[in-house]
Amino acid sequence: MPWRTAGDAYSVWVSELMLQQTQVATVIPYWHRWMLRFPTVELLAQAEESEVMSHWQGLGYYRRARALHAGAKSIVLNGWPKSAAEWERLPGVGRYTAGAIASIASGEPVPLVDGNVERVFARLADRDSIGPALNRAAWKWANENLFIESPGDWNQALMELGATICRPRSPECNRCPIQSYCLAHQNGTVELRPTAVATRASVILQHAVFVPLHDNFLGIRQIAPGQWWEGMWEFPRCNLQESKATRNALGNGDDTPLGAFKHQVTHHRIQITATLVDCLTQSSELEWVDEAELARRAMPAPQRKIAQMVIRNRSGRNLFDVPSGR
Repeated sequence: MPWRTAGDAYSVWVSELMLQQTQVATVIPYWHRWMLRFPTVELLAQAEESEVMSHWQGLGYYRRARALHAGAKSIVLNGWPKSAAEWERLPGVGRYTAGAIASIASGEPVPLVDGNVERVFARLADRDSIGPALNRAAWKWANENLFIESPGDWNQALMELGATICRPRSPECNRCPIQSYCLAHQNGTVELRPTAVATRASVILQHAVFVPLHDNFLGIRQIAPGQWWEGMWEFPRCNLQESKATRNALGNGDDTPLGAFKHQVTHHRIQITATLVDCLTQSSELEWVDEAELARRAMPAPQRKIAQMVIRNRSGRNLFDVPSGR
């Protein structure tokens, strides 16, 4: 992992926020791209939010990008955090992330518990508890067993053990260096630990997206605060029940179906239909941009997919050359 080679607080901080709810393989190209554009905390603090969001687009969970941006401004103003407790005062940094940054970048003897470490503990101790009870027990265990001479290496080793050997499914117990201590292995309960938590029922949503086109300009709007993807840009989007009113608001013009696809946000499954609207006039409620400017705007993944459909349909080009991700 490139941030392990870098080892400085900024590199580790960026990587840890990117890794929240995102797999390592997905994060690596985004991390490289981010560090090329924002190699220092000062450059990140000086950047416009729109550019920060543009370099994050496709990675998902955009509050993390805003947290990094706000945290950079705080660091420039107040200096770098000197302990895990101080790291926790930054936006988007909880107990685990603070422990990771402080132990890896500064060698502070503090533990950490992520999903991988929690799973290692649940199997090692053969715990059948779930949720907060399991998490509290894992933190207690991690604190009591921290290798204080090299806490960063120890914490990364625990996470790596969970990620590569003590996996959720098909764990490789025969390769595990602590197999002889593992109570779940001895009791034949490895596949039962951690105890499964009931999953939330899926919520099905139906969205209609209209792509306004007038004189080679595309109409977009900024997503309002409080909505998914706030602050990013989108083509007019609505629930299926409101599609007629949303379409009529764009004025007269021919419609061309672009297609339909599905997208998932947490436990929400969204069925999206996209339509190109060849508008006779430009609505004053939208900002009208050409294709090059559209490619510079931060757009949520489903909107980016629709933009690609439009541009490929019109010219066969792809202006959205960014790493794939959530």
